[in-house]
Amino acid sequence: MDKNTLLYNAFTLRRELLQKILDETRDMDTECGYPSAIKVSDYQAAFNRNGIGTRIVKLMPEECWSVTPEVVENEESTKSEFEKIWKELCKKFQIFNCLFNLDVLSGIGRYGVLLIGIDDGKKLIEAVDGIDLKTGEMTSQSKHNLMYLRSFSESSLDVKAKETDVSSPRYGKPTIYRLKLENIEGVAGATELGMHWTRVIHVAEDLYESVIFGTPRMKIVYNYLLDVKKMLGGSAEMFWKGGFPGLTFEINPERTTALTDVEKKEIKEEFEDYSNHLQRYLALTGVKAKSLQTQVASPKEHFEVQLKAIGIALGVPYRLLLGSEEAKLASTQDAKTWSRRVTKRQVSYCTPVIIRSFVDRLIAFGILPLKEYEVTWPSLDELDPKDKALITKDKTEAITKYVTAGAEVLIPPHQFLTHVMGFTDEQADVFLKEAETWNDDGEPKEDK
Repeated sequence: MDKNTLLYNAFTLRRELLQKILDETRDMDTECGYPSAIKVSDYQAAFNRNGIGTRIVKLMPEECWSVTPEVVENEESTKSEFEKIWKELCKKFQIFNCLFNLDVLSGIGRYGVLLIGIDDGKKLIEAVDGIDLKTGEMTSQSKHNLMYLRSFSESSLDVKAKETDVSSPRYGKPTIYRLKLENIEGVAGATELGMHWTRVIHVAEDLYESVIFGTPRMKIVYNYLLDVKKMLGGSAEMFWKGGFPGLTFEINPERTTALTDVEKKEIKEEFEDYSNHLQRYLALTGVKAKSLQTQVASPKEHFEVQLKAIGIALGVPYRLLLGSEEAKLASTQDAKTWSRRVTKRQVSYCTPVIIRSFVDRLIAFGILPLKEYEVTWPSLDELDPKDKALITKDKTEAITKYVTAGAEVLIPPHQFLTHVMGFTDEQADVFLKEAETWNDDGEPKEDK
């Protein structure tokens, strides 16, 4: 062992010993009130009762599903039977709204499921005909009608059984789910209901070592959410107590006897009338009232620090995390980076994991005809009407100045339109050809 290695080992041992001496009983997570383990019910409570927790879970789904994707058949350009049925299903069952809800609910805990109700006459715990239970592939297309769609988060579910056959492509994946009805409002009777995997779409994001359980969206920022909760609750309590800190009653130092019970009762009644009613005076005898000093501090800076820490952990620009109004003020670079990230999630997650899994299952159930199809998303980079109007105004002014200044001597019109204004060659040719049909007074030339 060389000299450098020995020195490094000695330094490491001394550092660890010093840390034990200084921090033998100091656990930062315990002292800050952070839980060592977070339960699904904790995530659900944070989603239900913590507005920032709700924002974190819904942020990416709201951004991704802010535009509606198209599901179209590959082969035919005209409206096909597949597209006609799909359009009717979307209208009747609000499919994209259901898929958005599934995306949201699956991010509260580690996964979520979409239950697809069909009219096959079987119980939910029984498998649907026409699907290979080992591979998950369609063996034959049955013919059923869609009855309903229901989304559930992990707080309402348990994985009751998994595929144990190591030769199956579905090895380790759920085969039976247990739906806990006591967690669902408006449901009476049985406390649980079994669901077979062929009747549900399992959705989980950020799968690492598991094929079932993803990563809750609040997990990496859960400690920050607790800090924000303390801060907001503490600031309200501070204002409640510090905004009206109270009064002190000082007995006249020249008085030699203590307050009688009657005097104490009168002081108490005066104080209650002053603090709880509209009375703005205190009528006291032998006692002097003094107001305590108000102590209220603004939590604004501390609150912003926590939000920025959440934004850094999630990879979300601070202004975009705050909401739509603040997002308009975000830098152009932030907006472009965020748009690319949302587009990537649409293509790599929403399409294969949610949309295609759902559409393929409808095809297997015979609800949709067996066809090749594609999923396309509208561009997120399209400008809003105000931005388009400003760009049109600027281009019009630039062309006007070019024409009136006689700049065509320096830059020919075709080059100006393509290289300066950004039009295509085809668009520039159309503009110049159309311009030849008008005279200098802005009127059409007469045909000779």
